[in-house]
Amino acid sequence: MLEIKEISSLDEEVFCKFEKRYKEEAKGEPIPYSLNPKNLTFSEFLIELEKCKHMETLPQGFVLAKYYLIYVDGRIVGGINLRYQDNDFILNCAGHIGYGIAPWERNKGYAKGALKKVLIEAKHLGMNQCLLTTDLDNIASQSVILSCGGVFEKRIEDKNLYWITLGEWKKEESAMAIVFYKKQILSTIELIYGKEVLSCPKGHIEKNETHIETAIRECFEETNVILKKEDYIVEVEPYTIQFVDHHNDFISKTIYPVCFCINQKGNPLSKEERVLSIQYMDIEDFLLQCSYDNVKTMVRNSLRMIDL
Repeated sequence: MLEIKEISSLDEEVFCKFEKRYKEEAKGEPIPYSLNPKNLTFSEFLIELEKCKHMETLPQGFVLAKYYLIYVDGRIVGGINLRYQDNDFILNCAGHIGYGIAPWERNKGYAKGALKKVLIEAKHLGMNQCLLTTDLDNIASQSVILSCGGVFEKRIEDKNLYWITLGEWKKEESAMAIVFYKKQILSTIELIYGKEVLSCPKGHIEKNETHIETAIRECFEETNVILKKEDYIVEVEPYTIQFVDHHNDFISKTIYPVCFCINQKGNPLSKEERVLSIQYMDIEDFLLQCSYDNVKTMVRNSLRMIDL
């Protein structure tokens, strides 16, 4: 899965290897500030980035900024930076967000995924809009910006300027069925935005439904496994996630995990096109392979509250 994380001393070894290869293969392309364009040592680079996070140490001409590495399944694929103040250089040239994806990792959707995550960071920092700029001939970057809701404003010399409006949070609520059978857990592999993900059955809570009723209904609709109210064990502390969906809406979704223990496996059967497969997995295997860290946390919390 794709994630962004601020650069730290723990990244030194993998970053230095990535940085060297990136600069060798970028062939004169502009290097994002998050990927050390000044060729500083790693420790010097961290000091430089830290200065940009505080007004009292901010270099002249700079604005407050954060710098992230883009990780996919544990490997670095690029860098992205968020500049969350304005000056003439930001508004007429650099924009608020700059990013770069390694040449060998391009055309995989990583720039779009990273940009959406940085937009959430920008919203948390109080921004209402983000300006992004591209060279006139950078069609790939323009496509990424447009796909994330960017609106063309104007051209300044050799740059196109686009604004992305950061909308209001749309609140959603879902219930998740965490279903244990002996030392196994009921799992699904779903196709989400073109990617296969391993998780547990879940879905939106409908009007007048309890969390338990939603979990029971969604489990049956997705997996054909029938749960009864007497199979219910405990409801675990909910978890809220925030993301930008494929309509570029800002979603704040609260998931209510509901734990069940069953004595029979039933007849697992995929009943929805997006559900590719269903299986009972050993719990430890599920915790290793599950696509979402928050789901792993919810399952672990469930295990602390029940006796299998």
